[in-house]
Amino acid sequence: MLATWVLYPVMRIEYQQQRQKQTLEERLEALRERNEALRKQAQRLQTPEGVEEVARESLGLTRPGEQVYIVTDEEPTAAPAPDVSEKTRSVQAEDTSPVTAILDLFFGVKR
Repeated sequence: MLATWVLYPVMRIEYQQQRQKQTLEERLEALRERNEALRKQAQRLQTPEGVEEVARESLGLTRPGEQVYIVTDEEPTAAPAPDVSEKTRSVQAEDTSPVTAILDLFFGVKR
């Protein structure tokens, strides 16, 4: 009983730090992926094809002589695909194993 009373606070702090490290490493990896995607996008925008793609998709520009046709549905379409920044937000909502969930509860780790 005495050993439990003495060791529990130490084990709790160690576990909390371990979980915090794991969470921060996951965030770091998501941010690295986002950074790489943004780097590729920046490189693409430095080419004439990349500039044209953005001008056509985002700004709706066309070349002289082209005609634009807009097709609409009567029913609303599905939401657009999430951008890269969604990955950084979803790090918080990861799946945890049952053992981890029990340990989190036991050591008071809030997610």
